[in-house]
Amino acid sequence: MKTRLLLLLLCLSFGMSDLLAQAGSGVYVGGHIRRARPNTITTLRNSGFTYVILFNVNVEENGDLTVDPGGEAGGTICTNGTYVFNKVQPNYIADVKNLKTEPTSIERIEICIGGWGNKSYARIRDLINSQGTGEESILYRNFKALKEALPEIDAVNNDDEDAYDATSAVKFHAMMYELGYKTTVAPYTNKSYWNSLVTQLNRQHAGACDRVLIQCYDGGAYNNPSDWKLGNLPLHAGRTNYQTDMETSINQMQSWKNNNGVVGGFVWVYNDETWDLNKWATAMNRVFPAHPTSARDACATVYSETNYGGYAVMLPEGNFSQADLAALGITKSDIESLKLKEGYQIQLFVGTTPRGTSATFTESSTDLVYLRAGKEANYRNRTNSIVISKIPETGITQPTVSDAEQAAPLYNLKGQRVSQPKEGQIIITNGKKVKTNR
Repeated sequence: MKTRLLLLLLCLSFGMSDLLAQAGSGVYVGGHIRRARPNTITTLRNSGFTYVILFNVNVEENGDLTVDPGGEAGGTICTNGTYVFNKVQPNYIADVKNLKTEPTSIERIEICIGGWGNKSYARIRDLINSQGTGEESILYRNFKALKEALPEIDAVNNDDEDAYDATSAVKFHAMMYELGYKTTVAPYTNKSYWNSLVTQLNRQHAGACDRVLIQCYDGGAYNNPSDWKLGNLPLHAGRTNYQTDMETSINQMQSWKNNNGVVGGFVWVYNDETWDLNKWATAMNRVFPAHPTSARDACATVYSETNYGGYAVMLPEGNFSQADLAALGITKSDIESLKLKEGYQIQLFVGTTPRGTSATFTESSTDLVYLRAGKEANYRNRTNSIVISKIPETGITQPTVSDAEQAAPLYNLKGQRVSQPKEGQIIITNGKKVKTNR
């Protein structure tokens, strides 16, 4: 979204650190993303999650990169320095690229290495001890092949739960940095190891590791995020989608933000359709807004309930798809009332992008139901994309009210009959917009 990109550039120009690393919402995605494509790709793009972590990439004893086949015939991603996953998953490259293709809420893609019972980091240790990490090593060649096939992958997520060898891990992630991958870490125990890894890696390459994702579920269910501040890295804390009901998890994230220095959140794991990603992500984005709109820049505020009730999200001037709105914390079909800054109008669309039939409001409204040509038009809980712009002056005539009244009955832009229009109010008469000067 152009507006979201502009906000990011403005923030960076004023010296703020990388918002993509500082805040936002993420989700781990399993083999379901491949098996149920392309619906899973569309779901993720419109979800509101600002980053996804692809679970997972395994390192085999010979250095091959593989993925859990999940019932598929074969699961090798790269072998002998060549990307070969297209033989069993011909759509995978296009699907991953599509995750970042506008309109989408996703700004960052990571691959996960590790997990419970996974031996990848022990194999990485052994391969580095025997071959090193130079350009001729199998690890270098295979991860280079993956990066060339999918440059959209921004980072590798370290979920080592087995080897805990800081010496080889630092060498591996330094190599990955040189290949163009940032590093994030996903600890649940063994803090001394993670602190050593992050400290040594960032000493060699400043900013190579840019985020900590502390697991507060399963083996890490009793973790206190305050205990997992590794240097000054942004701290994200995670829950599972099945751990509790969504409201309890969101309240926990709000508490972490208020009391534990947590700036972002993530969820484990998108591997089925039994939960609503859009509701989770948008709720998380209201707790951890990656691109908040300041009161100075706000041209409209939308509300999830009539009469300006429920949650509220401020919006600047611009075009907003469903994915854009989700990234800002607005749940699908969840707007019931709105307030407008003077001089601005808002177009409401039912579709996921601002095209087709729309309703235009030039004034605040306590309920997005109004009369159009004598018929009720309902945009309450139906709006999924928006355009906010200045009210155009071009083409608006300015007859006196008496002239307009003599010509035809007057209606406001909601289709309601007006008998005593206010001075400067835009009204409709004979199918044309006019501005009163009485």
